[in-house]
Amino acid sequence: MAFDTETALKLIAGRPWHHDFEIVPGVRTHGTYDPSQLWNMLGLPADLSGMSVADVGASNGYFSFEARKRGARVVAFDFRHKDNSGFGLVQHINGMADIEHHQINVLEISRREFGRFDIVLALGLLYHVADPYRALANCAQIAEDRLLVESYCIDSSLGPLLANEPVMRFISDPVRFPGPGNLANDRSNFWGFTSTCLRRMAEDVEFEVARVDVNGDRVVLDARRSPEEGQARLSLAYDRVPAVPARDDRNLAESWVVF
Repeated sequence: MAFDTETALKLIAGRPWHHDFEIVPGVRTHGTYDPSQLWNMLGLPADLSGMSVADVGASNGYFSFEARKRGARVVAFDFRHKDNSGFGLVQHINGMADIEHHQINVLEISRREFGRFDIVLALGLLYHVADPYRALANCAQIAEDRLLVESYCIDSSLGPLLANEPVMRFISDPVRFPGPGNLANDRSNFWGFTSTCLRRMAEDVEFEVARVDVNGDRVVLDARRSPEEGQARLSLAYDRVPAVPARDDRNLAESWVVF
């Protein structure tokens, strides 16, 4: 049953929407950012029936809802609860209640808990995360095949030598350290990346990059899981080396293992 348009308009009015999109005919969020161009750049199939999509950092949910319209099974992840991010309100209006939404930080996402998805979207996400390598690795581990990343890119702000290097730039807190170098005075912005940096990171977590599109200060990376899985060095970054207990006689050389 169609949601009453007048009620829907009253519910969405005056809220700080990020995604600017039409929820249902005649009801638009009028957010600060139109994500439709990015959706077209992703190059996803028009028919996603039988496929699963994870939208990590879903925000108001535009990409989740577009994937669901095309037949995908969609699971959304965001550090905000859906009732505090606009996602739940849009679901209330458009009726797409079968989209799962998990309130979780990307640094806590694991394949063990959520399994794998045919397509994982990490759009406008990595530069908002304190540990972008781990965030990318977590997105990669739940991707069965395709990983799509969109992020802030610093290629155009660097000289020709650095722009082609795997460089990551730290963005200071604009409240505590005001001045040049901040990004839109947004405290949630932590990093800027060269496109080469993002490519190398994706390769490091066992993905083969098929496409990198740079447009001004934004970059889209389209990657597929490498067939040579199991070579990543993530254990060196985040795991602990298991202990090898010393033998009873600690005066024997073989009692000790030096890693």
